[in-house]
Amino acid sequence: MSGCPPAPFIPVALALLLSWMPDPAGAGVLDRIAEEGVMRAGTRASAAPFAQKTATGTFEGFSVDLLHEFRAAAEKTVGRPVRLELFEVTPADRLERVASQELDIVCGITTPTWDREELVDFSLPFFRDGTRVMMYRKQASRGLDLNQLTIGVVEGTTTVGILKDTAPAAILRLYPSMDQAMRGLETAEVHGIANVGVVLLGLAARAEPRRSVLLMPRAAFLAAEFLACVLPQDDSPWRDFINRNLVGMFAHEGDSGGRYLEIYDRWFGRDSAVFYPLDLTTRDYLRNVSIWTY
Repeated sequence: MSGCPPAPFIPVALALLLSWMPDPAGAGVLDRIAEEGVMRAGTRASAAPFAQKTATGTFEGFSVDLLHEFRAAAEKTVGRPVRLELFEVTPADRLERVASQELDIVCGITTPTWDREELVDFSLPFFRDGTRVMMYRKQASRGLDLNQLTIGVVEGTTTVGILKDTAPAAILRLYPSMDQAMRGLETAEVHGIANVGVVLLGLAARAEPRRSVLLMPRAAFLAAEFLACVLPQDDSPWRDFINRNLVGMFAHEGDSGGRYLEIYDRWFGRDSAVFYPLDLTTRDYLRNVSIWTY
């Protein structure tokens, strides 16, 4: 256009570099951790073996152990002591508390979805399982149709949508937590309760008195689900930090001394409350997830 000075020429490589430079006005999670020495994390209170609140008020579980690993790695990265502050989150508030920057990370039993990606980011998946319905064995039969059941499910979870797609005629009863859904099963408010299989087995293992249970369908999942940690949007250094540490744990999956397997065996091994061995598909994922070289 005449009368306008030509636009300055910026080489493509320089333009790409400038586009990836951090915004000095917006400090990320690692910068804040370096300044304050605190990592604020959320997890669930009734999602064993991934996370549960103990009688003393502390949290424990597979996802909680991952958070402790991230804290230790952050301490090395920022060069100062880092304290992990753990907060209880629910399916209803877990995403918003990260999006609002109240929490730096949430690790529990969250499944990434595109709708959720509009509000938060996610780490690489750290666990693979599938949605099933748990019933008491005495009430189940081989030809049972899920569409004929009343099924308890936690509101605000991906399980609700999965059941609506796979068992559209089933009656869904919504609960605020899996503990309350389990009480619904125990008191016969519902025929079964739904979640990823290992969480259901964890509930059954803690129930008193113990009763024999059955996961439906028996041979397959209603839907495969990958669990990941919830992270703030637009904080690439923090997301890369979490993913790099996950990949570091996965990289030794084939070794008896691998950190991921140590944590996994603690919560899902033969001597744990819920024996849930790694399947072949999950092992392949752990071996091949790294697209980076060290």
